[in-house]
Amino acid sequence: MKKKYVYSPPANGYPEWNNNPEIFQLNRMKAHTALIPFETVEDALKGDSLSSPNVKLLSGQWKFAWAPTPDKRIANFYEQGFDSSAWDEITVPAHWQLQGYDYPQYTNIRYPWEETEELIPPFAPTKYNPVGSYVRTFTVPGDWQGQPVYISFQGVESAFYVWVNGDLVGYSEDTFTPAEFDLTPYLIEGENKLAVEVYRWCDASWLEDQDFWRMSGIFRDVYLYTTPKAHLYDCYVTTELDGNYKDAKLNIRATIGNAFEENLGVLTVEAQLYDSKGQTVLAQPLTLSAALNAAPSIDIEAAQDIIDPLKWSAEHPNLYSLVLSLKNEAGHLLEAVSFRIGFRMFELKDGLMLINGKRIVFKGVNRHEFSCLTGRAISYEEMVTDVKLMKAYNINAVRTSHYPNHPKWYDLCDEYGLYVIDETNLETHGSWTYLQDEFSASTVPASRPEWTANVLDRANSMLQRDKNHPSIIIWSLGNESHGGDNFVKMHDFLREADPTRLVHYEGVFQWRASEAASDMESQMYTRPAKIEEYALNKPKKPFILCEYSHAMGNSCGGLHHYTELFDRYPVLQGGFIWDWVDQAIWTRNADGVEFMAYGGDFGENPHDGNFCGNGIIFADRTVSPKLYEVKKCYENIRITAVDMEKGVLKVENKFLFTNLGDYTLQWVVTVDGHTENQGTGHAAIAPGETQEITIPLEGIAFKNGEAVLTVSFLTRQAAEWAEAGHEVAFQQFVLPAPRIASVTGAKNPGLSAELSTEESAASLTVAGQGFSASFDKATGSLSSFIVKGNELLSSALIPNFWRAY
Repeated sequence: MKKKYVYSPPANGYPEWNNNPEIFQLNRMKAHTALIPFETVEDALKGDSLSSPNVKLLSGQWKFAWAPTPDKRIANFYEQGFDSSAWDEITVPAHWQLQGYDYPQYTNIRYPWEETEELIPPFAPTKYNPVGSYVRTFTVPGDWQGQPVYISFQGVESAFYVWVNGDLVGYSEDTFTPAEFDLTPYLIEGENKLAVEVYRWCDASWLEDQDFWRMSGIFRDVYLYTTPKAHLYDCYVTTELDGNYKDAKLNIRATIGNAFEENLGVLTVEAQLYDSKGQTVLAQPLTLSAALNAAPSIDIEAAQDIIDPLKWSAEHPNLYSLVLSLKNEAGHLLEAVSFRIGFRMFELKDGLMLINGKRIVFKGVNRHEFSCLTGRAISYEEMVTDVKLMKAYNINAVRTSHYPNHPKWYDLCDEYGLYVIDETNLETHGSWTYLQDEFSASTVPASRPEWTANVLDRANSMLQRDKNHPSIIIWSLGNESHGGDNFVKMHDFLREADPTRLVHYEGVFQWRASEAASDMESQMYTRPAKIEEYALNKPKKPFILCEYSHAMGNSCGGLHHYTELFDRYPVLQGGFIWDWVDQAIWTRNADGVEFMAYGGDFGENPHDGNFCGNGIIFADRTVSPKLYEVKKCYENIRITAVDMEKGVLKVENKFLFTNLGDYTLQWVVTVDGHTENQGTGHAAIAPGETQEITIPLEGIAFKNGEAVLTVSFLTRQAAEWAEAGHEVAFQQFVLPAPRIASVTGAKNPGLSAELSTEESAASLTVAGQGFSASFDKATGSLSSFIVKGNELLSSALIPNFWRAY
């Protein structure tokens, strides 16, 4: 019989959420990969976790009460006899700020409580720190009788306590990774009361100072799940490729849990691999047996050679399904679990990062998880929109800035093909200053031992949840949190736990004493000349820009200066644009007028205005002009002129694994925008190769005007992210055809041949019939334009371009 948790308050007299950085969980289950049990192999192969009879989703309407401060909360709401029937209802998952309570607050670097009270870490706000009290009931399905029952909170911001039927079950921090609790000893027959108390801020909020809207609540799914008494609690799968990157080894390490520590004898795990058509790959399942007996858990390992599997890359995201079947001594199936895997190898070799043996270039973006309608409670449909747009606009990589994203996002990156930097939920930008030469009293986590276990737990929770995704090739320690020994410890932990991936941290640029915390040189917003300087000075590490080309306002116009360097110097391996989508909230004012709100639009202070509008797509996920520039700079085919009179072009294939024969070559000749001739063909150029091609221009009669040749490569077949005929690359060339034009009145009766000029020390004026135009000689500006005696300009014309840095 499982025992209930026995609570002991913190020794320092403060609650867990305040002035207790060492306490970030109570009675929370050990982090693990998500493995929902199915009752048949066929159902496991489908992989629809919510359709499993072993899952009960608790999303929907909950009872809710809000208090502005912890001391005004309803402290006993969790008790069995407390009546919350008159409370308002709130939707879960969602932020309470978007449902009529409290206010959203956007700040970039500053901590959101700065103008309310002065604090130093690890103290949490108390003068204004709203608390949300959530209540709902549930009934355990009858066929779960005699089995353990668990609850999974996928995302709660920022700290919360959980009670069931009046008993404290546990407590957790870390907004963006799951918190799970064993409910088995707390359940009763019939209706059970679930109570959750959520704090907007806690001491760990010092670690969550990301550049985003500050909101709170239960914003990801909550669900119950059950397992057999013996259950595949965790599984870690890795793939190794041989020296030729052809054949592979599949490594499986699994943990079998014994929920009630009963004597369950010898158990068997059968592993079978399935291809994309559902056909088995292994002639016989890989079998692992273990004597569990009465032990609480046991670890098992096995490996299997796989002959020339299809490889996973962003270009060709080939996936297999691995199904693990747990059987008892009698051979009866207890459960089946599955997940998708990809055979790929990511490594640091000879100073370069390689994917399946090829030098990788990250053509990436940073992606805050945000919806203009629901904040960070983003929908699956919005995630699909994001991944399709990224693929269609030549983006091959994404950094989950600056926290682990929704689990479904990684499934989509696996399926569609995106390289992922998965980032720990850690940013402390407001606790330090640039160029500081020592750790101030406010700098966290630095080398402070009271924060060590906390940040290691965050890294571990991310790793354990996400470790089986082939799309994730780099772990990141967080963002803009300066340096210190804690980052070296995080790095060493991740590399030891997962040798198949590299570790990234830009903060070592601010604190070189922590150089060992990052396997690559990572910088932000460095100018092209300085990047080239790095490449030319015997670099010790491969280089990436984890943030660059800040896409606020009219931006990304100079992006080609960076991408040209990435092509020129192998050690420069790409970057991640800041950022993907504008963070604005669709709202309406007191008059009912709807608009997109930015910082300060809710009357909050402090705030950082519209600095949250940095996306290359708009907040409603429509495409901005910036995305077209990104697509052009990120394309994987370079077309240059050799001899335009003969139509000879040079085509370079910058793909790593794709032959250009997979695309249709299309050419179009236009004269002054009107199509004169066109054709299609193919150019079967191998990855990394360059070849000359000839466009058949002979015999085309060019009319007077500007003749332009446009050469494009189009998809031949439809993909999940684009229809057939989608353009992946293009180039335009002005053909050497003469332009014959006349401005004489005889040939152009609509024009007057009489023009005059007048020049003074300050201006040059051109006049004709009924008009004059004056140009400022110092600036070149058109300063006056008079037509029929009317001045049309109030001041000189100037370009109106605006952007951030």
